[in-house]
Amino acid sequence: MKQLQRLKWIGIVLIVLIGIALAFMWFLKLDVTIAIATYIVMAILTLVFFHFTGDFLDERDREINQKLDGAAGLALQDAGIGILTYKNNMEIETVSDFFISRNMDHRGENILAWLPELSDVIDGGEEGKVIINDDKYAVYRKSGVNTLIFRDISELYDTQEKLDDNALVLGLLNFDNYEEVAELDDDLSFFNSSIRPLVYEYFRTYNLVYKNLRNNRILLILNDKQFQQLLEDRFSILSQVRKEAKQGDIEMTISMSFARGSEKFSELDEESLSLLELAQTRGGDQAVVRTIGEEAVFYGGSSEAKGKRSKVKVRVYANTLKDLFAKSSNVIICCHQDADADCLGGALALSLMAQNYCEACIITKTGGVEKTIAEVLKENNEELSSRHSFVSENEAINRLKDDSLVIMVDHHSASQSNGSNLLKSAKRIVIIDHHRRKADLDTDPLLAYIEASASSASELCVELSPYMLKRNPLNSTEANILYLGMIIDTNHFRTRTGERTFEAARVLKQLGADPVTVEDWSKEPYQDVKTVSAIVENAELKEGGVAICIMDDHNIYQRSLISQACDSLLRMKEVNAGFVLAMIDEDLMAISARSNGKINVQVIMEKMKGGGHMTGAGVQRAGDDLQGLNAELQKVIKEYLEEV
Repeated sequence: MKQLQRLKWIGIVLIVLIGIALAFMWFLKLDVTIAIATYIVMAILTLVFFHFTGDFLDERDREINQKLDGAAGLALQDAGIGILTYKNNMEIETVSDFFISRNMDHRGENILAWLPELSDVIDGGEEGKVIINDDKYAVYRKSGVNTLIFRDISELYDTQEKLDDNALVLGLLNFDNYEEVAELDDDLSFFNSSIRPLVYEYFRTYNLVYKNLRNNRILLILNDKQFQQLLEDRFSILSQVRKEAKQGDIEMTISMSFARGSEKFSELDEESLSLLELAQTRGGDQAVVRTIGEEAVFYGGSSEAKGKRSKVKVRVYANTLKDLFAKSSNVIICCHQDADADCLGGALALSLMAQNYCEACIITKTGGVEKTIAEVLKENNEELSSRHSFVSENEAINRLKDDSLVIMVDHHSASQSNGSNLLKSAKRIVIIDHHRRKADLDTDPLLAYIEASASSASELCVELSPYMLKRNPLNSTEANILYLGMIIDTNHFRTRTGERTFEAARVLKQLGADPVTVEDWSKEPYQDVKTVSAIVENAELKEGGVAICIMDDHNIYQRSLISQACDSLLRMKEVNAGFVLAMIDEDLMAISARSNGKINVQVIMEKMKGGGHMTGAGVQRAGDDLQGLNAELQKVIKEYLEEV
C-alpha cells in the first residue's frame, strides 16, 4: 500500500510540472499544440498506469494477507485455540478451521442450545470450562464483541487430575470405648477376632496404608483418589463396626478423621489429630473431614454419645475452674438467646460457685427468656435476686475488665449468646455445654468443658457442685430450676439419660428439689395445649418413621410451643423423629427437631447450618419460604437415611 501511495504522488508531481511547462509556453506565445497533445497523452497514460498498478498492488496485498491469515490460523490451530463469533440472537455466525477439523461446526445453530454451560461466560462472567467429545476446553469471551475463544486444555486438565488424584490424605482411626471393652476378656477377645479384622479388611479393599499406633488407634495414609472412593462409600465401616459390636453385645464404635489439601506432612498430621479429638468430643461414631482452609464436614454420628466422663475428670475441671475464679476480679455468665430452664439452672449454679471467690452476675435482661422459666423467675424473683445479680448485656459490658471471667453456659457459639457483644471484648472465656461441638469455635476459651454425653448443662453443673459449693450450697428453689432443666432436656427422663443423669437427679433431690413443684411449673396453659394439638394435627408421616409438620398459615409461633409439638409427636408409636417448621418472627423461620434416639436429628440439623444434640436439635433461617425450607429438610433427611 505504501508503494502505491508513493507512485500516485510521483504521477501527480509530473502532471503538475507538465502543466507548469505548458502554461509557460503559452505565456511566451510558442506553439503549444504539441505540448497540449503531449500533456493529454501523459495524463491518460498516468491514469491507466495508476489503475493497473493499484489493482496489482491490491491483489499482492490480498495474497500476502491471506498467507498471513492462513499462517496465523494454522498457528492458532496447532496451539489448540479456536475462535467463534455469534449474532445477538445467539446464532453461531463464523467458526475458525479449529472447529471444522474437530467436527464442531455448528454454524447457524444457537450456541446456548449447543453449549448451555456457556451462559455465564456470554453474560460477561469469567472463564468457563466445557467438555466436548471428551475433550476439555477453557472458554473466554472477547470483551465488547460477540466472540468466544476456545482453548484446548485436555492435556493440562488430565495432568492436573492426576496430580489431584495422587495428593496426600492423612487419616486417623480411633476405637471408641476401647478401655471399657479391654476390661473384660470375653469382650476383648471378640474385639480382636471380629471387629479389628473387619476394619483391616475394609482398608485393604481400598488399598490404604494402615499402621497401628497403639491398641486403639490406627494411622491411615492414602491419596485423594482413594479418599474419594471412601466418600462415595459414605464411610460404611462406621455402620459395619456398630452392627458387629451389637452382635457381640459390646459397646464399640469408631471415630475417623481425614485431613487433605496441603503438601506439608506436619500440617496434615496436626489437622488430623485435631479433627479426631473433635469427633470424640462430639460423641464418636463418625468421620470428620477437612480440606485445609475450608470448613469441616461430618459423616455418620448416628449413635448417641457414650459417657466417657469420670469423677477424676470432673474433679480436674472443677479445680481448673476454681483456679480461674480465684484469679478473676469478677465473673459474668452468659446464657443463650431465649434462655431455657437448663441454661438458667446452670447459670444459677455457676453464679453460686463464683461467689465463693469474687462478684458474679448473670445476663438475663437481654436476649429473651423462654416463657416457662420466665414465669418461674418472676414467681421467685425476691428470693433469687437476693442471692444473684441479674443484668443486661450493656450492664455486663460496663463491668468487664481485663481479668474478668466470662462463662458461656449451655451454648458454645457466640452468635447464639445473649452476650455476643460482650464476648468480642472478653479476654478470658470459659465454655460449659452439653451440645455436640461444632468444628470451629468462634471464641478462644481458656477452658472448654463440652460433654456431648451429658443430658444437660444442669447435669454438668450439678457434678461440679460438690467440689465448688461446700460453703454456699444450692437452695431448694435453685435445685428445682436445675431439676426442671433436666426433665425438659430429657423429655421427662425418656431420652439422653444415663446413670450420671439419675445420679445428678439424686443430688438435687437431697438439696430439696421437689418433683411435684417442678411438674407444676412445667404444665402448659390451656391455650398453649390447644396450639400444640393444632400443630400435631398437621403432621405427615414419612418414610423411616419421620413426622413433619409445616405451619404455613402466616402465624407467628413461640419456639417453646413448636418444641412441645415435637415432643408430642414422639409419643406416637410409629414416630422415630419429629420436625416442626414454623415462623417464629415476621422474617425468621425455625425448625424444631426431636428424636427417640433411632435417628440423630443433630446431624440432620447440622447439615442445614443448625445444631443441637442427638435427640433434640433445631435451626433458624431468615426468610418466610417454609415450603422451600421443607424441601431442603426432606432432601437432607433422605441423604441421612441412605447414609445410615
